[in-house]
Amino acid sequence: MSKGIFLSCVLILLSASIIACTRKPKAQELVVEIPPGFNGNFVLEMGVRDSGPLSRAGESYVLALPHDGKVQTSTLLDHPHVTFKNGSSGQVWGYSQKIFSTGDGISTGGKIEFFVGTQKEFEAEQNKKNKSGSFLTFEWSSAEA
Repeated sequence: MSKGIFLSCVLILLSASIIACTRKPKAQELVVEIPPGFNGNFVLEMGVRDSGPLSRAGESYVLALPHDGKVQTSTLLDHPHVTFKNGSSGQVWGYSQKIFSTGDGISTGGKIEFFVGTQKEFEAEQNKKNKSGSFLTFEWSSAEA
């Protein structure tokens, strides 16, 4: 084999491996089905041991919201693309997504939270959270015996 052909083959293999390593994996798809009449907070805790996996429909994960608004799953979705199928009269507010990881970046769990309702209901709920989550202050004094 000539030196030129050998170098060409090496460059092709090197280029292919660089492209394969730098390509981002396709984002996981999560479809959240909000039932008619649902109103309030929703929390999805992911990566919970001894919990069942999320359902799948083809390539997408599908989650039908329960009326209590709380779901735990063993499935861990790292920054999924979320779409809503909203059967309720409310809108989705305050969507947040958190991934918990070890110091070396290994994902260990996660949480997706949002509120379904009117803007006024969402703001009232936020006010409740802010008041209940405030810091308690203690007054301390030393008294000599």
